[in-house]
Amino acid sequence: MLTAKSHNDFYFEHFGNIKSDLPGAKLQWLSRARTEAIERFLDCGYPTMNVEEWKHTNLLKQSDSFPVMGEPSVNEVAERDIEALLLDSIPSHRMVFVNGFFCQRLSDVGALPAGLRLTTAGEMLVEQPELMEEHWGQPWGFLEHRLSGEEDPKPHSMVALNMALSPGGPVIHVDRDVSPELPIHLVNVVVSEASGVMSQPRTLLIAGEGSGVTLLETYIGGGVQPHMVNALTQVRVMKGATVRHYKHQGEGSNSFHLATNLVRLDSGSTYSGCVFSNGGGISRNEARVRLEGQRGDCTLDGIYLGRGQQHMDNWTRVDHVAPYGETREMYKGVLDEKAEGAFQGKVRIWPEAIASRAQQLNKNLLLSEDARAFSKPELEILNDDVQCAHGSTIGDLDQECLFYLRSRGVDEFVARKLLIEAFVGEVIDRAPDVPIRAHFRKLFYQWFSQAS
Repeated sequence: MLTAKSHNDFYFEHFGNIKSDLPGAKLQWLSRARTEAIERFLDCGYPTMNVEEWKHTNLLKQSDSFPVMGEPSVNEVAERDIEALLLDSIPSHRMVFVNGFFCQRLSDVGALPAGLRLTTAGEMLVEQPELMEEHWGQPWGFLEHRLSGEEDPKPHSMVALNMALSPGGPVIHVDRDVSPELPIHLVNVVVSEASGVMSQPRTLLIAGEGSGVTLLETYIGGGVQPHMVNALTQVRVMKGATVRHYKHQGEGSNSFHLATNLVRLDSGSTYSGCVFSNGGGISRNEARVRLEGQRGDCTLDGIYLGRGQQHMDNWTRVDHVAPYGETREMYKGVLDEKAEGAFQGKVRIWPEAIASRAQQLNKNLLLSEDARAFSKPELEILNDDVQCAHGSTIGDLDQECLFYLRSRGVDEFVARKLLIEAFVGEVIDRAPDVPIRAHFRKLFYQWFSQAS
């Protein structure tokens, strides 16, 4: 295993080698931000299980060797490699990134409506650096927004690593009162030509006042070599805007997938997020949302399907900073064989956030005696004028329902499928977009059909 010293030396040397070639390297504010980010990471290193927010994910299980940073030269990636992951019969504005680098050959942006900008961070840093500084700069104020004012950078060291090393990624800018008809589909592919490939995807979405946009992120990884994805997505939802944000995390069994979503909501804005996770050997999907304006509306949903020895960690944090906000969370896991799933979610209602409402629910279905689930929903309420509730369950299939179906002549395999589909379908049906719901159901059917 890497020592702390050699580990730090490797990343520090790599940062020194690439910093002058990163997009916007000549911008002073960005150069300072990247330098601060690598220094933060070097101070903290990989988060360990001693950090409360990472108690269910052990990064020390990754490759013993030094990681190989992803490169843009991946000519063997073909259209057929991503066909199965595209939205069936649904036109979209598609951008494809391979090992974190934009791949024009596989992308199909199409004709963009007026008021929708879909480009890369590199181009945006040249054309609108002030906008990027405002929204793509340092997220530390967001991450360390605490009542005590104390800073604890350890849980955020992977965000710092992404900020320091990411070659950039997609930037989506929707102008005021613009609502594109087609969804935006971001496909992230990892090609692990060598063991230990690491990519650092970074996405920025800005939804202007009164706008509306649908975004689907797809993460896949080919080959049998171990690889790591360390993704960062920043979403800013302006006053009265609506963002529907979906994600499919379906990488190979030898992958580490780490992802952090940072979402800020202004007054009267709406954010609906849903993560469908059925890939990766070890995955951790983190969402941090802050309702900064009055009457913000947030939905966070998740489905995680695991088998074999997969480990799936889901971590959420929602801060109600302003009054009259509402949050709904529903995460459901189905775990078979020796798979492990975890959910940690906290909703904090700040003193000024009167008349806030929050509901949080996590349910887990264990299909074998060796499967395990960990659940910790939390509410932190700092004023008296709220309506909040949370709950958690862990159990197996309802044997009475299974017996009923079998007694009606339904095959056991089909009966189990119907019950599990009904279990996860409650989350799928909450998605506002019908085509996305159909896409997620197809992914569930594929996962279930692979059962031994």
